Amino acid sequence: MHVLAYSALLARGVSGGALRKCVNPMNKREFLKSGLKVGAMVGVSSGLLACASPQSAHSTDPVVETATGRLRGLRTEQGFAFKGIPYGESTAGANRFRPPVAKKPWAGVRDATAHGANAPQPQGVSVPEFAWYWSDIAISEDCLSLAVYTPALDGKKRPVLVWLHGGAFAVGAGSSPGFDGSHLAQAQDVVVVSINHRLNVFGSLLIEAPGFAPEAANLGVLDQVQALRWVRDHIERFGGDPGNVTIFGQSGGAAKVTALLGLPAAQGLFHKAVVQSGSGLWRLTSQEKLAQASHGLLQELGLNAASAARIQELPVEQIVDAYLKLMAKTGGVSEFRPTLDGVVFPHEPFHPRATALSAQVPVLVGYAEHEATFFLAGNPANFAISEAQLQARVQKFLRLSAPESRQLLQRYAAHLPGSSPAQRLIALATDYNYQQPTLAFADRQADLGGAPVYAYAFDWRSPARAGVLGAAHTAEVPFIFGTLDAARALVQDSPDQLQVRDRMGAIWGQFARSGQPGGGDSGVQGWQPYERSQRLTARIGSQWRMEQDPAAHGRQALAQVPLYEYSFPVSFGRD
Repeated sequence: MHVLAYSALLARGVSGGALRKCVNPMNKREFLKSGLKVGAMVGVSSGLLACASPQSAHSTDPVVETATGRLRGLRTEQGFAFKGIPYGESTAGANRFRPPVAKKPWAGVRDATAHGANAPQPQGVSVPEFAWYWSDIAISEDCLSLAVYTPALDGKKRPVLVWLHGGAFAVGAGSSPGFDGSHLAQAQDVVVVSINHRLNVFGSLLIEAPGFAPEAANLGVLDQVQALRWVRDHIERFGGDPGNVTIFGQSGGAAKVTALLGLPAAQGLFHKAVVQSGSGLWRLTSQEKLAQASHGLLQELGLNAASAARIQELPVEQIVDAYLKLMAKTGGVSEFRPTLDGVVFPHEPFHPRATALSAQVPVLVGYAEHEATFFLAGNPANFAISEAQLQARVQKFLRLSAPESRQLLQRYAAHLPGSSPAQRLIALATDYNYQQPTLAFADRQADLGGAPVYAYAFDWRSPARAGVLGAAHTAEVPFIFGTLDAARALVQDSPDQLQVRDRMGAIWGQFARSGQPGGGDSGVQGWQPYERSQRLTARIGSQWRMEQDPAAHGRQALAQVPLYEYSFPVSFGRD
């Protein structure tokens, strides 16, 4: 997700430190995005060593031997969970702004029953409908950890699904309640892995000074590569197949997936990819933009090029405060993200066309039908705006002239007869900010003519708030993971929730198993690959059917507007 600043609160004199206490990750995300307020022997087979703990108090807890040491996890109703597994050393001290270092072996049995620390980022709580998306675990630079969920420790080689969380490369964690992989693992007989990695300025910084590695512009990406190497080397001991790994991510996580598809260092570490609701996913930032942002960060810290190395010694909180203040000054645009640096990324993965590196990777890609409501939910007034507010917001958001914005809105009014200004804002912002960039990636990937691309449009509508949220950004995630209780405020008592959960899980599980999402228990028969000539798309969540190019209107209406990228401020959520 794109990042917008907390400018509203900062303008009222609230400090960055106070913001971390009073602004929640959902509301922070709205400020960052829209400016709103926001044992027993359990198995020894094929090299797997899972054995009883010598401590009687833990006699029923699973213990797995890895190359770096033994791990004691949890036995759950759905199988086994191992949390807080370190895949790298702490990124503090001499490791700050340096590539990840593989975790050194340890002696004894390491506890893996609780999640590891979140990466440094602003902290808080959320609006109820999307609280499940965020984690309230304390932050630390010792954050390179992952969780593994498996239905059994039996030596079987199951498909592996590696989750990359959203949050605009700025916030978020793999440990959020909605990302618990227990149900998905058990229901689909797969192994689920979720990871934490460095974010924001800790994951991407470009400063030419001693102590900063040449790869510093892409440290968060390299963390993800290190986690995938851990999966390759260890997942078989948890019942997974290192030769059948699917990476999947939503929002900012989708952009992480597309970046890895074009990353030479990641080749061979995964075999399939799922891209859910990306926005600026088709383009990296430039060295020039990141260097300018990094210079701005130094200024906020009272540093310059000559004293830049001092940032290595500053407290995490001071750096995060400076980051928030910088976002206020830049209109919320954050360039601290994957960068075309010539070191880690020698080429753009998907601009102006797809890299051949991704040609043989099957891809499942899609969007939710009302993405924009996620960013409007912090202020109920956003669902009752006037025609004048609609035009002003669209004109600013898309950087159009008054006549151009009027003409565009006329097309949406004709396409949505009887719609309210808010409904047209939701449709247009969804198309521009998510649908069209996501499908631009799908077009370019399909153009390679290699492994198949499959497209979906998620159309289940939340009954929360009398239905105004619709199929919101993130709404498909709890159905995929099966974390309906965690997302109860969004799911409510929807009568079809279990059916949607089972079908969505089957789609993701089937794709991870075979590279094809349709058939079986998915409820979508005859799911054909996506190609630019027809753009066949499966409607999932409600209609469960194939449709030809359901995004045609948005593509045609926005044909003369530059494709959204992360460097564009997003302002549709406020006047």
